Amino acid sequence: MPKKIDKKEKKIKILEASIRVFAKKGLHNTKISDIAEAADIGKGTIYEYYRSKNEIFAASFHFFLEKVDGVISKRLYRISDPLEKLLAYSSAWAEIFEGDYLEYVTIVLDFWAESIRNNRETTALDLAKIYDENRKIVKSLLEDCITKDKTPSVDTKIAASILIGSLEGLFIQWILDRSAFDYKEATELSTKIIIDGLKKGD
Repeated sequence: MPKKIDKKEKKIKILEASIRVFAKKGLHNTKISDIAEAADIGKGTIYEYYRSKNEIFAASFHFFLEKVDGVISKRLYRISDPLEKLLAYSSAWAEIFEGDYLEYVTIVLDFWAESIRNNRETTALDLAKIYDENRKIVKSLLEDCITKDKTPSVDTKIAASILIGSLEGLFIQWILDRSAFDYKEATELSTKIIIDGLKKGD
């Protein structure tokens, strides 16, 4: 009896292989055959799941975001204090990029560049939407801080944008020179500075 093919498992195998190849060769130098070889499957098999290299690239980006959501959710789940949740949110990004997902570091800028390049087109790499979703997460945490009288009332959308911008700015510096500073330490300090600035009486 033929072995049943697990399509979800096969997709994950393709996406994990594509990340390794994109990280090594970059988006434009990567070929479908490279991904097939890295995944140890036939080139034709890939076309059963994805129509093009760009579609694989977009799918790998969303695969990465699912990993991010999982790490962040796990970190925030057992924390009740909203200020501690803000710190946990920031340190989660350090865990992502300094841990099992280090391969993503080298292609994150490719993700950003491709999204910006196609910002006027219909594209699966909708970076504006992704930023909006992250702002909503941080905005919700800040609103919880205000409700629980941890911080004074502020424009939570702007404050969320500032925090995300700080984390992203640190990331860009770190990705260019990983010896410059410890990314986890920098994200935690940056978030503490912002939190201290929001606290009542400071």
